[in-house]
Amino acid sequence: MRLRMMLIAASIAAAPLAATTAAYAGPKECVAAADDGQKLRDDGKLNAAREKFIVCAAKACPGAVSKQCSQWLVETEKDMPTMTFRALDDQGKETIDVKVIVDGGKVSNTIDAHALALDPGEHNVRFERADGRAVEDKVLLRPGEKNRLIELSFQVKTAPPPEPVKPVAPPPPVVEPDRGFHVPLLGWVGLGVGVVGGVMTAAFAISANGDESDLRSSCAPNCDSSKKSSIDTKVVLANVGLGIGIVGLGVAVVTTVLANTGDHSDKPVAKTSAVPPKPTIALDAAPGSVILRGSF
Repeated sequence: MRLRMMLIAASIAAAPLAATTAAYAGPKECVAAADDGQKLRDDGKLNAAREKFIVCAAKACPGAVSKQCSQWLVETEKDMPTMTFRALDDQGKETIDVKVIVDGGKVSNTIDAHALALDPGEHNVRFERADGRAVEDKVLLRPGEKNRLIELSFQVKTAPPPEPVKPVAPPPPVVEPDRGFHVPLLGWVGLGVGVVGGVMTAAFAISANGDESDLRSSCAPNCDSSKKSSIDTKVVLANVGLGIGIVGLGVAVVTTVLANTGDHSDKPVAKTSAVPPKPTIALDAAPGSVILRGSF
């Protein structure tokens, strides 16, 4: 407010001296232009503010007003961003034969080397060719940004071809590793039973043989029948142990042979409805003898 009063006072004092100037707009017009220019500058409308400052910076205006407006004019032109243009044709080469339109208003019919001053903020830039094709883009100009190059291309962007689908290889067949010769669990069980049977046979046979020797040396041939019965019982138990041992060893041998003679090839085996016979083992024990029967 104080500056406005000073400018008005200075303009009134200088009015008689400037009365003879033909282009003199009057002190009120100069002060109004200075006020309007400041308001437009504060609103970011630098182009319009520049025009106002040019008016009040004229020599025809009072000295104080002209000096202050000249300073504001320099500052405004410093903050005002500018842009230049470049267009590319269908082959990506630079062309100037396009109409330049900014924010809906035509700037020029062709592209030239001059920079265009605009207010800070967002602007819409559009290039139009004679055949009607057009390209456009939005740009953001910042205060003080000079000679911002705006490049738009008329090249048609094509999507890259899709990558060929690689065939998915089938997973390799699962091949069970060949374990070579091995003894199955049932084979180990049969071997254990055979060992137990062998130990049982040896123990009762040795005991019976010892008892028989004692009887021959002490009471034969008139020994008590109970002592003879004890020896017969041990002989029977020895034979039973022998049978158990034979069965256990037979089971161990048969299961081991079957486990190591199966088909280990990688080819699938066709399923048939026929059910193969299961191996069976039977033991017949009698006093003084053991009979082992089996089918495979």
